[in-house]
Amino acid sequence: MSPRLVARVAMMGVLVCAAWLPGGVLKAQEGERPVPAEVLRDPEFGVETRQGFALRREVQMLQWVPRTGGGGDRLEWRDAAVAGDGLAAGHQNPAALPVAAMLWRTDARMPDGRELAPAQLLASGEWRLLSPDAAALPPNLAATFQSSGEVLTTAADPDHPEAGDLRLRWSALVLPPHAAFVPGADGWAPARPDAGAGAASSGDSMQRSARWPYWLAAILLLALVAVLAARRRAS
Repeated sequence: MSPRLVARVAMMGVLVCAAWLPGGVLKAQEGERPVPAEVLRDPEFGVETRQGFALRREVQMLQWVPRTGGGGDRLEWRDAAVAGDGLAAGHQNPAALPVAAMLWRTDARMPDGRELAPAQLLASGEWRLLSPDAAALPPNLAATFQSSGEVLTTAADPDHPEAGDLRLRWSALVLPPHAAFVPGADGWAPARPDAGAGAASSGDSMQRSARWPYWLAAILLLALVAVLAARRRAS
């Protein structure tokens, strides 16, 4: 048999081995992450989030609240107007908060174009506080609000607010780094934290079980080459 024919036979053996292997190294299913369909922005205050799937503006006012059991009124931060019933003279609250609480949402787009169900997003996401920049406010609001930590406030002295002062804060609904989703029959579902380890272990097991055809083909190939070499010497 000619050397060229022996090389062809060897190449066929290699192809047979490759055909038996399960597509190389198996990778664990790591899951996919959605991306927001748009940038969410508070049009009044300019606070925005590029990674969030929801943007929430919370508003509180320091108001007079009647103390239960007597003892006079007290000041508390409340997110809704407190009725004036039972308040002492001069302790009146506005009928409504001058700035409304708001919530903006956007779709969570998966790589295949489908949207992640809002329930899945809420279950896997977390609300993160944003840091508003008073310097970026429109002139009419910049004259009224100032930054104090993670809030904007109308208090001239944030450490000593007075009745009627407002404080606003924003938070974004985001996915933590470990959150991922896998496709299923009923849509996308959260990937199990141990899915990677389990899939990797399964992949290693499959690779070990798939090695025996490779070695069998290699042994047969060596035997064939030895037979052909012996025949050539005999001739």
